[in-house]
Amino acid sequence: MRVTVVGCGYVGLVTATCLAAIGHTVRGIEKDRRKLQSLLAGHCPLFEPGLAELMYDQCSSGSLSFGESLCAETCDADVIFLAVGTPPCADGTVNLSYLEQAAGELKEALASLSDMPPITVAVKSTVPPGTCRRLAAYLNERAGNRVLLVHNPEFLREGSAVKDFMEPDRIVVGGQSTEAFRAMRRLYDPIVRREEHFLTMGWESSELSKYAANAMLAARISFMNELSILCEGYGADIEDIRRAIGADQRIGPAFLRAGCGFGGSCFPKDVAALGHISRAIGHESMFVSAIQTINRHQKERFARRVMDKLGRPVSGATIAVWGLAFKADTDDIRESPALDIIRIFLDCGARVRASDPRAMDNMRRVFGDAVEWMADPVQCATGADAVVLLTDWPQYTTLPFRTIAAAMNRPIIFDGRNCLNREVMRESGFTYYPIGRPPLEDQPSTVPASAVGPETGVLPD
Repeated sequence: MRVTVVGCGYVGLVTATCLAAIGHTVRGIEKDRRKLQSLLAGHCPLFEPGLAELMYDQCSSGSLSFGESLCAETCDADVIFLAVGTPPCADGTVNLSYLEQAAGELKEALASLSDMPPITVAVKSTVPPGTCRRLAAYLNERAGNRVLLVHNPEFLREGSAVKDFMEPDRIVVGGQSTEAFRAMRRLYDPIVRREEHFLTMGWESSELSKYAANAMLAARISFMNELSILCEGYGADIEDIRRAIGADQRIGPAFLRAGCGFGGSCFPKDVAALGHISRAIGHESMFVSAIQTINRHQKERFARRVMDKLGRPVSGATIAVWGLAFKADTDDIRESPALDIIRIFLDCGARVRASDPRAMDNMRRVFGDAVEWMADPVQCATGADAVVLLTDWPQYTTLPFRTIAAAMNRPIIFDGRNCLNREVMRESGFTYYPIGRPPLEDQPSTVPASAVGPETGVLPD
């Protein structure tokens, strides 16, 4: 099939490249001149494992090409995707201006076609419910109902987006045209393993499904972060609890890892948007508010714990930060916990050094010379009063920890992702503070007296 993808950012480029890889002829439209020049030169403008190689192969074979603008030629396609950004406004509402601009250009381009057959337009962008219904009416003002609009949300994880596209859990298509549903089913045929994984529904249900999925995942993380506080207070281990409840088939093991907070381009934005979507119909979502509050408190609490356990005043202390991206295998720092945690350290007078395999350039644009940037995590830790690990890059687990401990002012690590081996930390001589797990320190944690019955000395029911 002939496919046009409008917007070659993260979602658009993964979509265009993977559709070309499964046999379609794809044209990507990108208005950012700098990004377009990179694409035309065969260079992938973003970091995503496996994407650059796949894009190069598809461009070399001629199945993937790029251009700057929509026109009659690029609109002569079986499916046109709108995959432009819908970033949050300052108040947390969804900014639809890029989508509206793309729709306006598409409308003009379609009007130039003298004899336009019915064409399927798929909105990949994350949008509030009701957006696609309004967009369909707008695009058909001059098209005589020949634009068959669907909503086709993406469920890609940064760091595994190519695999997620090629091996989807489900493909959701929202709309009201049987003909458009058939076109989308044909488009995705090479990767639909089971028919029940291709889900069709109304526009509003599809639009809400994306927000619901991300809010649910954020809630699972937030629940575990809340439990981690109880674990630290009672001497329990959050990893034991994760395994115990994850083994329950009704719950499952995914997204049950406690940490120093979640971030990224989706969870914070979509949770905030869901709150506004709720208020638009007069409902104040306590669920959404709880997720946001827990995540904010978890980052602040982690930073406070570092400062409380540092063993010296934080002002003038040297803190080495390992990991800046919001997760491993990406250079994305949007809403990364590192942003807030580093700001807290700097505001309290600490000297901050930072290292990350991929995200240093992006974070440098935020903090500039206020932070000392070091590519080598060992060098970053040398002479530091503490190491603070904020991203679970696998290379951090295999560092020469004995050497690092000997080179620090005080060998202390705060593991914000619970990714380091406790025994390695013990053998290397570190004081070690994970999240929701017993620390390695001089004084063992104890059960608070308030949990013990006042007369019998036994735990209350």
